[in-house]
Amino acid sequence: MDQVERMILLRSLPFFGGLDEPRLARLAAGAVVSAHGPGGIIAARDDAGEAFYLVASGRAKLYQIGPDGREQTLYVLGPGEPFCLCSLVDAGEFPAFAAALEETRVLAFPAKALAEAARDDPQVLFDLLRLMCRRLKQSMAMVESLALLPLSGRVAGFVLHEAARGLGSGTVRLAISHRELAKIVGATPEALSRAFKKLAEAGHVAVRGREVDILDRAGLAAEAGLAGGEG
Repeated sequence: MDQVERMILLRSLPFFGGLDEPRLARLAAGAVVSAHGPGGIIAARDDAGEAFYLVASGRAKLYQIGPDGREQTLYVLGPGEPFCLCSLVDAGEFPAFAAALEETRVLAFPAKALAEAARDDPQVLFDLLRLMCRRLKQSMAMVESLALLPLSGRVAGFVLHEAARGLGSGTVRLAISHRELAKIVGATPEALSRAFKKLAEAGHVAVRGREVDILDRAGLAAEAGLAGGEG
């Protein structure tokens, strides 16, 4: 990925849109590009939080590993999505693991470069804060669903969430495997298949591999404990 490609990618991000060309060029020039195959570790929990990352291509996941060795996926990242933004204000340790789900390229930026960009354009701070708040809400919703909803409700909520992210409205194409989805909703792959079957038998969805057709949005929302049809 050359300098021009990096600048095009950065310019496409809302929180860097207000930076002038010289600052954007310095930010792009300071980035370190790395390539990771499926399962490749991008960052490990307890690593020094001295950089923030941006997925340039492919997909990655943020996850934790419990004392019993089980993985809990926290968030799936697609092209153009940043992570480890806390490095802007806290140079502590990285709070989770990050790994590639497929062939993935990642840009790593020194935390001080992000701080300098924020000083040049304070709007960067507000935009990043908005992003962090959105992810916090999503994390809280995940914790609530894991604690209070049956598996079919958790799966219904995930499908609606993916539809709201713009990955499909009437049809959602899952960007991850069913095995990875099982880690997100706290289930085994076999239990996940049964949950999809239950939703299909109720007439809420039709499942074709990684494609999920939403047939009854209101019914799906009711399964997820939502008042409306949005995730």
